[in-house]
Amino acid sequence: MAERQPTESTLPDAAEQFHILVDSVEEYAIYMLDASGNVVTWNKGAQKIKGYRGDEIIGKNFACFYTAEDVGAGKPQRNLREAAERGHIRDQGVRIRKDGSTFEAEVVLTALRDTSGNIRGYSKVTRDITNQIRSREFEAEKIAAEKAGKAKDDFLAALSHELRTPLTPALAAATYLEDNAAKLPSEFVEDIQIIRRNVQLQARLIDDLLDLTRVTRGKLHLELESCDAHSIIRNAIETASSAIAAKKLKLSTKLHAKEYCIWAECIRLQQVFWNLINNAVKFTPSGGQIAIRTYNCERGRFHFDITDNGIGIEPDRLDSLFVPFQQADASVTRQFGGLGLGLAISKHLIDLHHGTIEAESRGRSFGATFKVTLNTLPEGVGQTDLRSRAPRHPRKRLRILLVEDHRDTQRTLSRLLTHFGHEVLTANNKQGALELLAPGNIDVLLCDIGLPDGNGYEVVSQAKRKLPIKAIAITGFGTEEDIRRSNEAGFDSHLVKPVDLHKLQTVLDEVA
Repeated sequence: MAERQPTESTLPDAAEQFHILVDSVEEYAIYMLDASGNVVTWNKGAQKIKGYRGDEIIGKNFACFYTAEDVGAGKPQRNLREAAERGHIRDQGVRIRKDGSTFEAEVVLTALRDTSGNIRGYSKVTRDITNQIRSREFEAEKIAAEKAGKAKDDFLAALSHELRTPLTPALAAATYLEDNAAKLPSEFVEDIQIIRRNVQLQARLIDDLLDLTRVTRGKLHLELESCDAHSIIRNAIETASSAIAAKKLKLSTKLHAKEYCIWAECIRLQQVFWNLINNAVKFTPSGGQIAIRTYNCERGRFHFDITDNGIGIEPDRLDSLFVPFQQADASVTRQFGGLGLGLAISKHLIDLHHGTIEAESRGRSFGATFKVTLNTLPEGVGQTDLRSRAPRHPRKRLRILLVEDHRDTQRTLSRLLTHFGHEVLTANNKQGALELLAPGNIDVLLCDIGLPDGNGYEVVSQAKRKLPIKAIAITGFGTEEDIRRSNEAGFDSHLVKPVDLHKLQTVLDEVA
């Protein structure tokens, strides 16, 4: 008895300590119900999670924590029956707080029996898992978005390839003819220039439309050179001339800037000017007026302004003009069409050139003015001489294997490379390429990525295992991932279609 007495005396203390422990837990609602489901005890966690004080909830039925739909379906009493039958149950669902707000709850309901096995009541432990649910939903949405993004990127890459490939022979032929304009009748020279400019511009538009992700992520890189901004503006006007003529618009140009040499990517800058001119044409009624002017400010910066007397823009909508996929309002989209993408791309391009672009309008029916400001080059820095970019005859005659399954591209590139003094062999699939590479007498492999019976990665990796060969990818696949895969496979250069003939010849000269 002396030995048992201390142990028995500690039982009330242990029970009190357990009660204190349960009551102090704040992350879990821990409480007891009687056999009918009425609340008997209430801890701090229950008050924190459900919002009731003990004196407000003790004696009330726990059904008040369930939604009206659950109560109507008899879920509270069904849970009690199932807990009595099985000993305990786990449940997850929406519960209601005192203030009427809801939360996601994870619940363990346990039946409490006396020594005779009769139900004395129930213990209930509830945890608020709203944040965990949101986190899981966020992760699920993130994974779904990543899968959707990859599917979109794969689709756009394939579509980009199909759209770019036919432009390659057109650009190569037009570039060659322009470089040899002296051999052509004079009346055709201007037409050839128009063809080349528009093919290049179309290629740029495809780049932007199909790879907007690269633009918005800031992964668009420019190849800068000294550019004559006035020549670029004239080219943009010429590109839009047929649309201007069709609407019988009166166009005035005052290119009065004394300093107009810009450090820029000329084609990208032409794309911006063309887009602004095209917008003015689009939103100006037939017979309307468009005025273009250039000038230099006191700081010597180059300014381009284009003003029309078209439909105008509401002042409160000016800020949204440069947001992707937005136009002035829904009626504009219905009446004039378009995705509202051009101005967003233009702003991004001007930002990359460290310039500014802005719009002004007094409102509906008052027309609009768009202004572009760019830095000029220091005095004495001249415009790039385009003639210096013309293809040069190679220092060494190269034996080239051209692997290309697009017939017009293969024919055009083969003929032009032969004209430049190279010996060209051709294949239109992987198997044919490997057979021609086998003798080991090829200097340069020019290879498309997408082939009928494989891909260019397989061709170059097998070739480089056996031969000291230079390899250049010519492909419509131009994402960062495509370039990375190309380099890893063994390509020394990656040229995206439509392939610029001057750039291709420069790469070949470096190889030679």
